[in-house]
Amino acid sequence: MLLIYVALIAFQIWAILDCWRQRSRKLWVLAVLFFGPFGALAYVVSELLRGRRFGELPAAEPVRRDVRIDELEALLISNPAPGLFVELGDLHVHRGDHRSAADAYGRSLESDPDSLYARYHLGLSLAAQDRQAEAVEELSKVHTADMKYDYGAAAEALADALLAAGRDREALEQYAAVAGSSTRARPKFHWGLLLDKMGQQAEAARVMQEIVDQEDSVPAYLRPGESPWIERARRYLDGWPSETLLGAHSERGPGTQGHAT
Repeated sequence: MLLIYVALIAFQIWAILDCWRQRSRKLWVLAVLFFGPFGALAYVVSELLRGRRFGELPAAEPVRRDVRIDELEALLISNPAPGLFVELGDLHVHRGDHRSAADAYGRSLESDPDSLYARYHLGLSLAAQDRQAEAVEELSKVHTADMKYDYGAAAEALADALLAAGRDREALEQYAAVAGSSTRARPKFHWGLLLDKMGQQAEAARVMQEIVDQEDSVPAYLRPGESPWIERARRYLDGWPSETLLGAHSERGPGTQGHAT
């Protein structure tokens, strides 16, 4: 009986220390103090429901749950304002949780369906989960409402989603439209690769040559982002196989980037 009593006390002490280490779970300390082992057990169950796995080796720098996320989730119970859902979605994106972000942006759109910001970021979050057909649907609505939204990044994100969804013809047209209003090498490069895939090698070579020819006019502050695509265009002109031109080092655009050859 004494051993059971000692074990229960040790369980409570462990739960209190673990709550304290989690920082954002400090309210559970009071629950453990007031309800003893039952409070400690409730804490463990709540952590398991949140997806935590006890016993795993901690990372060198554990990612802590953002306190603001907890505040927003509590606030949204009584005040489901679309702006608060957008803020919650942005926080989830910052943490790399695109599934939760998409849910938050979707909830925002239920109350404010005209919000291009929420719809655009919903599309990006869907693309990040490889839900390309859904991403195309949302990004198309943004593009229809404002073709230059986010300084043209939304238009390129739509092209990326179309490409990743296997809709090559539409992607080609979208990349061509983006390239027509921008001097950036990335959309031109994807446009050229799609032309090559569709058997228009001469036109593809012309586009790739345009990319290479603009190298000297690229401002210094843009070179880090432009140079990789200029080099890929040069390799295309040198006869490298199209399927080798992106690979593992393919920089992502504003949306989810795919590859067609």
